Amino acid sequence: MLRQFICPMAAVLLALAGIGGFLVSSDHSQTAIAEKQVSTEPTDVVQIDTGFQKREQRLNEINLVLAKRAPQFSGNPPPSTPEVFPPWRDPALDNLYQEIKRKRVGLWFPRNKEPFSIWVGNPSKTVDGKKVYQHCEVLKNAIPSINQLPFPVRIWFYGTRDQTNPELGKCIETLSKVKQLAGVKFSLCRINERGYTALRNLPNLTNLEILHSHLDEAALEQIVQIKRLRRLHLDFGSHPISLQVAEKVLDLPVLEDLKLNLEMAPEDVIPFWEKMAGCSQLTSVEVDLGSVKQKAMLSFLKNGDRQNLQKWIIREIFPQKRVADALALAPNLEVLKVPSGKDEDISYLLEQVAAHQPHMKQLVIGWDTGNHLSGDQARTALTLLTSFPQLERCHIPVELPEPAALQPLTQLPNLEYFYCKNLNLDQDTLLLLAQMPALKRLEVNKLQFDQSAAHLLPWLTNVEQIEIKDPTTLTDERLELLATLPRLSTLKWCDIAIKDPIPLTDAARARFPKIEFDVCGK
Repeated sequence: MLRQFICPMAAVLLALAGIGGFLVSSDHSQTAIAEKQVSTEPTDVVQIDTGFQKREQRLNEINLVLAKRAPQFSGNPPPSTPEVFPPWRDPALDNLYQEIKRKRVGLWFPRNKEPFSIWVGNPSKTVDGKKVYQHCEVLKNAIPSINQLPFPVRIWFYGTRDQTNPELGKCIETLSKVKQLAGVKFSLCRINERGYTALRNLPNLTNLEILHSHLDEAALEQIVQIKRLRRLHLDFGSHPISLQVAEKVLDLPVLEDLKLNLEMAPEDVIPFWEKMAGCSQLTSVEVDLGSVKQKAMLSFLKNGDRQNLQKWIIREIFPQKRVADALALAPNLEVLKVPSGKDEDISYLLEQVAAHQPHMKQLVIGWDTGNHLSGDQARTALTLLTSFPQLERCHIPVELPEPAALQPLTQLPNLEYFYCKNLNLDQDTLLLLAQMPALKRLEVNKLQFDQSAAHLLPWLTNVEQIEIKDPTTLTDERLELLATLPRLSTLKWCDIAIKDPIPLTDAARARFPKIEFDVCGK
């Protein structure tokens, strides 16, 4: 039966990944069998039989990948579907992008569903030996070109860490000339009263972010007067804010996406969360008030309508049993991020989320250095992930027991990234990773594959970045094999704490200019 499917499988292989050269043809199989039958030398029989077994194993492994990635296989190659690119990836815009850059502003291409941004840093010139900032002049000159872009843009002002850059009041007034303004973002900036007045006067401003900038109660009083805001992200740092002023944010009538980082008196935290429970229109919440108790989060879930809540990021405290149970009241949650917790708390939370959040797309629990589930707890956790058929990104603290424990993840067709401690890139692991068609990024401990895995590596068709914890396992030969990944563009590692030399040679790097070698962010 196996040989009857070899040819059609080859067609699918060529259509899906263009790696048909790795597939063993039926002619080769027949030749190997004939040689095995004709040969009379025992030594030759063993050698030929071993080679045949390796080819058969390779074919079986490819068939496993095909069965997972083309379950509707009917003997004909699947129709090709053109890749859909976002509007800013249109090559016809390249000349316009270059023209905008020549105006001394930058471009920030979107990720994580944020808008396309025009980056205004600190353009300056030197006059009489002194630095003179030119925010207004540069932005004003760039706006005619910016207005030729066929999609909305966010203007992102980026200042200096010591905030020596000037107040941006006059410059913000210039934003009224931007035709398709998707939002305004400030990082490390100073905004005076003139600037806040200009923000209020922008007729279509619905998205405002002010991060790591000089914010205080007076600034917040100005911000909450912008009643059109749907997305508001504010970071006050260590400046204390009173409950009376902070809760005015919750009075914004159409606010949906709230990120708020500020210091508040401990006795005011629960009243703030209780009032926030009444904001049933909230779809995204990330609130860090310096301290929070389980009671506050429980109040938020139980005393309000959480049907619209899609994203909840908790920074301060791990949600324990009562809060984990109450998550059933937010059945449409798509993104959940929480800090590290005890093993039993992590397992319980995962069980509750698996039972009540079928729409989950991003799940993050803890960090790399926190507690990790191991053994049967890890196997159970990985199996529970199949409860989220739309899952795209996943970081749960799991120490991988064995490669076979990854099998449940092959049932997640949209999975782009997952984390497992001690994930080694060996042949057994590659066979499973090849069955995950959407993977874009991998974090691995060691590279432990060789030429015998050459037929599997090209099936990692969408992997763009691989981060290697132990770069002493990256050799010239393994780089050559990794280069067969069709979209691999970045290999990332850090060699600061590595005692042994990295065996990868400069000559091997030079052979693959399409791959960026990101070493400790250098």
